[in-house]
Amino acid sequence: MASPNISACVSAGFSGLKRAPLTHIVTSLLVVLIGGICFGLLAGPMMVGYMRMIKTEDEGGTTEIADVFKGFEDFVPSLLAVLVGSIIVSIGYLLCILPGLLIMAIVPTAAYLVAMGEKDGIHALKRAWNAVKDNLLGAFLCMLVLGIIGNLGLILC
Repeated sequence: MASPNISACVSAGFSGLKRAPLTHIVTSLLVVLIGGICFGLLAGPMMVGYMRMIKTEDEGGTTEIADVFKGFEDFVPSLLAVLVGSIIVSIGYLLCILPGLLIMAIVPTAAYLVAMGEKDGIHALKRAWNAVKDNLLGAFLCMLVLGIIGNLGLILC
């Protein structure tokens, strides 16, 4: 995988938000709420469902809020990818914070790979690790910028 183009990611995100703002706001809140209520155990399938919604929109299809639950079709791979990835990142944070910050992009990358068809959560995590380790600084900066924008959006809600 190539290094992420942060400005392209942000532009694409805002373009998608402009097309269907209510759908994206409600869906994002559902991902956060359901993932949080279940101690993060359902965060993986919810993230995968949301990523599939975005892909469908990008391909010109129509989506609805209930589509976020389609991530449960790949429950085990998405659960493993996000849960194990989160544990790895947490261990990185325990090792003086910097390692966790540098590898935090493996979680959404692994979820994305599951959303795009990877049926093995651990294999998705390995592929995500290979992509992130080749682009540590770019992945970190992308996660930092997107995290700041996401938190600002959450504050505005």
